[in-house]
Amino acid sequence: MVHTDQTKRIDFTRSNLSWSGPSKGIFNLVSLLNYQREDDEKSTHTVGLSQAVLAGNMYVDKELLKEPPYLFQIAGSIQEQRIFRSFIPDQVKRKLSNWMKKNLTGDTYGKPLFDELGLNIIREKATPVSTFDEIDAVFLENRFSAKVMATFEQKSVCLEFPVNHMNVKLETRQWQVETGPILIPVMGRNEGAFDYLPAFVHFNSFDKMDIFYDYPFGYRSLDLLNKGVLSNVPCNIQLFA
Repeated sequence: MVHTDQTKRIDFTRSNLSWSGPSKGIFNLVSLLNYQREDDEKSTHTVGLSQAVLAGNMYVDKELLKEPPYLFQIAGSIQEQRIFRSFIPDQVKRKLSNWMKKNLTGDTYGKPLFDELGLNIIREKATPVSTFDEIDAVFLENRFSAKVMATFEQKSVCLEFPVNHMNVKLETRQWQVETGPILIPVMGRNEGAFDYLPAFVHFNSFDKMDIFYDYPFGYRSLDLLNKGVLSNVPCNIQLFA
């Protein structure tokens, strides 16, 4: 039996990240990260992550695709923004300079990069699901999302994201979530400063998850613990349908 009590969750199909200026841009929002900043422990800092797309040359008549091609996505808030760029591996050997062959990213972050960046977060009614029967009852509707409460770098964080892939096995009454990209705080940086990267996450219980940092290729994960793969990270997971 599915819970009859209702709550609120983010409607990721209608929420977005956008900016203004001489050229405006808008992205679908794919995850949200809430945490306390080092310089403002009394308030929560909210960072959104956009969908990843293949970069293009803007407003041209032909050759719309960047050469060499790369995926990019935006992470940010009003206070700070960054661009994650990931060059396509098969193109690196043929088209990139020696510098790019070593780095494989062209990230930009730090001070604000866009004028009037905004997070448009739309919420909708949702139903919590917390048992196999409840998950199975709404399985084919494919409208799952999750909220995760965890501690990273001694800070409490809240992650919200859609579930892109769900498995259920009737015989053993098991379920498993595999999804991403999700904006996840970084564990294992040398300086210990709070940071975040896009990541894949897997979980099949409500108290732990596995993380593969640095969606989609793992270029930024080489200096992280276990090359950016963390297993059994303790957390509190809520599923919604």
